[in-house]
Amino acid sequence: MDTAHGGWILQGRAAPLATLATLALTLVVCDGAAGGAPRADDTADAGAAGGAEAGAAGGAGAGQRDEGDAASGDAAAGSGGSGAGGDGGQGREGNQGDALVWEPVETDWCSAGWSGLDDHTCFHVPETAARGAPILYVLHGTMAPDALPVGLQAIAAEVAEALGVVAVFPRGRPGLCTWHPSVETSFCWPTRRETVDAAAPALIEAWMRAEALLSRILGQTFGRRYVMGFSNGGYLASYLALEGLVEVHGAGLVGAGRMVIEEHLFSQERPPIYIAVGEQELSSTIASAENLADVLTQHGWEHELVVHPGRGHEIRADDFARAWEAWSAAP
Repeated sequence: MDTAHGGWILQGRAAPLATLATLALTLVVCDGAAGGAPRADDTADAGAAGGAEAGAAGGAGAGQRDEGDAASGDAAAGSGGSGAGGDGGQGREGNQGDALVWEPVETDWCSAGWSGLDDHTCFHVPETAARGAPILYVLHGTMAPDALPVGLQAIAAEVAEALGVVAVFPRGRPGLCTWHPSVETSFCWPTRRETVDAAAPALIEAWMRAEALLSRILGQTFGRRYVMGFSNGGYLASYLALEGLVEVHGAGLVGAGRMVIEEHLFSQERPPIYIAVGEQELSSTIASAENLADVLTQHGWEHELVVHPGRGHEIRADDFARAWEAWSAAP
């Protein structure tokens, strides 16, 4: 970061992301248990501490409810997240010899340690990220229009440092929460079949534009792509992974699952899936997680189901750590 100019200056496109002391470190999750060593191309660092994300989850409507957030007004729920991508038009790019000069976009949506690709997409590049590092998309739960993703971004940044991954926070869009009028203006992800079909392609296209810009800024390509979704974001993550809407090498769903699953739409690529719920979640949320796990078992799909004792509708750093283990253990 060139503090004199206030922008990122990479001396040529071969400039490294960061310096790593070693490529074989052990990840320690928040409860002190070893998180396991990932493959050589998925470098891990030490110590991801836990902490529940504060904020409001989405709502469960009556009747045919949206497969989005599981609990309306659950005080323990984690919200957060930022932008749905973009081509970076609001940033500044220019040539300074062989250097690529780019300035982050100033936005409240990106908290400390995060930079704005645009006003609705944040990214975090940890010191531990080697060239060719994986990219991790973090999808927030339902967020009120005036909410900020400070808590979840803090967890995600800490995890990114521990895993040596580049983290990206896209933000959902208003109008995609369909299960209750009270959340119509909230930032959400599509989670019903009709809204996924209608809205997901544009969202994914925006993510890929943002990823391409980030690749140019960092002067490198990303080795693997992972997605971690909480609550409403977790339900969308299930579509992405199950149906191959975008190529991912692993998916995580926390506080989410699926009750309606179109098995004929399953992707030929079967990325490992981590599913987690708290034992104090709504019974419908737990049932959706168990249903998804059952279907995956029937299809021989690599996955892990975790029910956290004593937890409600929340996401913690150890969810990322355990998801990383599951992704790394898959062949």
